[in-house]
Amino acid sequence: MMSNEKISYLEDFDSSLQCPICMDYFSSIIYQCDSGHSLCELCCQKISICPLCKSPIGKKLRNLLLEEQLTKVVSKCRFDNCSSLMKLNEKNQHEQICQHNPECHCLLQHCKWSGHKANFLVHLAERHKVPHYEIHGSSAEYSSRLRSSNLQAAAGCVKLLHTFLRLDGPSVTILTYIFLDSSKNLFFPQFRTLGEGQTRYSLKIWNIDNEDSDEIIIEGTAFNHRLGLDEEREKKMCLAFDLESLILKFSFLDKQEKGHKLLHYRLTIL
Repeated sequence: MMSNEKISYLEDFDSSLQCPICMDYFSSIIYQCDSGHSLCELCCQKISICPLCKSPIGKKLRNLLLEEQLTKVVSKCRFDNCSSLMKLNEKNQHEQICQHNPECHCLLQHCKWSGHKANFLVHLAERHKVPHYEIHGSSAEYSSRLRSSNLQAAAGCVKLLHTFLRLDGPSVTILTYIFLDSSKNLFFPQFRTLGEGQTRYSLKIWNIDNEDSDEIIIEGTAFNHRLGLDEEREKKMCLAFDLESLILKFSFLDKQEKGHKLLHYRLTIL
C-alpha cells in the first residue's frame, strides 16, 4: 500500500542544484565529467579537467536527468524588490537581466565598472560615450569610419545602442560592438540584448556607392549574459571575418572627411 507521506529533503539538497565551480544554479545545459560530476555550461567552456576529481570533461557528456528536474522546480528571484517566479533552469538568465540586479558588470573591454542594472545604460553613455538611438521599426542603418586611405589599418571599434520601438512586439535594446583588429586582420561583429531574453538579428554590409555591390548578411542571436566582449573574442565564441577583404570589397570614400573610408551597415531585428 502506497504511503501518503510527502518526501523530505536533506538540508544540503539545494547544493546539488548548483555548479560546484561558480556556485550558480544550473541552467538549461549541464555537462558531466567522466566520473559523473555535474558542471554548468559556462564553466565547461573555461576548463577541460574536473576540479573535483581531475577527470576529463572534454567529451561533453550531458546530465539530461538533472536538466529535466530543473524544469520542475520553481524559484523566486534573489534580488530585493523583484517578485518574479521562474523555473530553476531560467533563474540565472532572469537574474542577469533583472532590472533590480545590483551586481551588473560592464561588458566593454578593460572596464571594471559594476553597479545596478538600471544604471548600466547611463554608464555606457557617460563613461564610454556610446550613442543611443530610438528606432521606430525593426531596422537601423549607420556607417562607421575605417581609416585614412593613405595610412595603415588601425584597430578600432563601433559602439552603438539602438532601442527598437516595434508595433508588433515589445521594445528591444541592442548593443552593437564591432571590433576591428588590424594586427590580426580580423573583423568581429558582436551584439548584446539589454532587455528580456534573447533577440534574433540580421546585419547587412554592402557598398552603398556601388549599385552592383555584393553584400554580406550575418544572422545570429543577441544574448544577455555575463561573458565580456573581449573574452568572447579570445575564446573564439563569436564570428570573425577577414578585415582587409571586407575593406576592399565593401568600403567607400567618406564624402565629408576626405581620405577616410567607411563601411555601411543595416541592423534588423528579426
